[in-house]
Amino acid sequence: MLVIMVIGFTALLVNSFSLADLNNQRQTKTAASLAQAKEALIGYAASVKFTGGAERPGDLPCPDTNNDGTAEASCGNASGSTGQNLRLGRLPWKTLGLPDLRDGSGERLWYAVSNNFKKSTRTAVLNSDTLGTITIRGTAGAILNDGTNPDPFNPGGAIAVVIAPGEALQRQGAVAPQSRDTAGSNTPANYLDTGYNEDNAAFSDGTSDGFIQGNASDANGNLIVNDRLIVIAYQDLLPLLEKRVLREAYACLASYASDPQNNGRYPWAALMSQSASGNYNDVADQRFGRIPSDFGNTLASSNSAMKNGWTADCNLNLGSWWNNWRELVLYGLADACKPVNPLTLPACGNCLTVDPPSASGDKQFVVLISGKRLAPVNGGQPRSTVAAKSLPANYWEGDNDPSAALPAQADSYIQQSDSTTFNDRVLFK
Repeated sequence: MLVIMVIGFTALLVNSFSLADLNNQRQTKTAASLAQAKEALIGYAASVKFTGGAERPGDLPCPDTNNDGTAEASCGNASGSTGQNLRLGRLPWKTLGLPDLRDGSGERLWYAVSNNFKKSTRTAVLNSDTLGTITIRGTAGAILNDGTNPDPFNPGGAIAVVIAPGEALQRQGAVAPQSRDTAGSNTPANYLDTGYNEDNAAFSDGTSDGFIQGNASDANGNLIVNDRLIVIAYQDLLPLLEKRVLREAYACLASYASDPQNNGRYPWAALMSQSASGNYNDVADQRFGRIPSDFGNTLASSNSAMKNGWTADCNLNLGSWWNNWRELVLYGLADACKPVNPLTLPACGNCLTVDPPSASGDKQFVVLISGKRLAPVNGGQPRSTVAAKSLPANYWEGDNDPSAALPAQADSYIQQSDSTTFNDRVLFK
C-alpha cells in the first residue's frame, strides 16, 4: 500500500509539473505572438510609403473579418458612424507580412483599431494631437486606457489592441461553451470573452465600451475571461510618426539647398499668422515660421535664380498627408543661408545654435515638430482658432519659441528629453 501511495503521489506530482510547464509554454507563445503582432502594426503605421495618394503616416490596416489573413478594404465611413463591427476582426497577418501567428492554444489573433487611425475610409486629421478611442480595462475592470477621454494631457484611449483568445470558455450568460467550428469561425463571441460588463466581442469607439484584459475571474473565483491583450497606445506610435515627419521635412530642405540651382541656400519661411489661415506662401526676410508651399518671395530675393518649389524627390509633394502635419512643423533659417542676389555660396560663421550638441552657431537650418498639447499651465497650448494657431508658444517650448526674440528673430534652439513642459523634436544641419 505504501509503495502504491508513493507511486500515485509521484505520478500526481509529475503530472502537476507537466501541466504547469505546458501552461508556461502556452503563455510564453501567446506573449511572443502578441509582441510580434504589435511590432508589425507599429512598423506598418510608421513606414507608410507615399505614392501621391491618400496615404498618411499612422494609418493602420482594417481587421480581417473573413479569416483569410488579409485586411478588408474598408472598416467604416470617415466619421466612424458606420462599420463599427468592421473595426474588430482577426489580425490581417498576410497584409502585415507576418507568419500565421497563433496563441498558445493554437488560435489566430484578433485585432481592433481606433476609428482615428484606420486606413480606410477616413478624412480626419492624424497628427500629434490625435488620440486613440478604444477603452481598455484591467482584470478587475478598472480603466487603463479611457476611450471617452478627450484630454490630450492623459493617455486617452488605445490606438489599437491585439487579442489572443485562448481556449474556449462558456461566456457569461451563455448556455454552452464557445463553438469554434467552421460555421462560426468569423463570429467574435465564439472566441472572445465577457466580464465586468465589458464584452470583448464588441466595442464602440469613444465610449466606455471596450475590452477587458484576462485572466479575469468572477466573485466566486471562476475564470470568465482568458483573452490576453496587448495595446498600442499613444506613446508607442506618435513619437515615431513625429520623427518620420521631421525626417521628411529635413530631407526636402536639405535636397533643396543641395540642388546646384540653389547654391546651398534655402527658401524663406511662411509667416505664422498667415499660415494659421491656410496661407503657406513664403515671406521675404522671414527666417522662422512654418515650411512654405509657395516660393514667390524666395524667387524675388534671388532675382529668380532659385528654384520655384521643392525638388522632385521631396515627399512633401506627394498626396495630402503633409496637410495633417505642416501646422506642427517649425522652420528656422540662418541669416547666412537666406535667399540673396547675387546667389553666392553661403558660409556659416555665426549661424544657428542648437544646444545640445553645442552652443556654437554653425547650423544652416533647424526644423522642429511639436508634440501633443501640453498641460494647461497659463492657458495651455490651444490650437483650435486662427488666433491660437498664429502663436508659436502654442506649439513650441522655451527657446524654441522664436517670438520671444522679435524683432531680431531667434537664432538659438534647444533639445531636451520629453517632459510635462517640453516635447519638441529637433533636426538640424
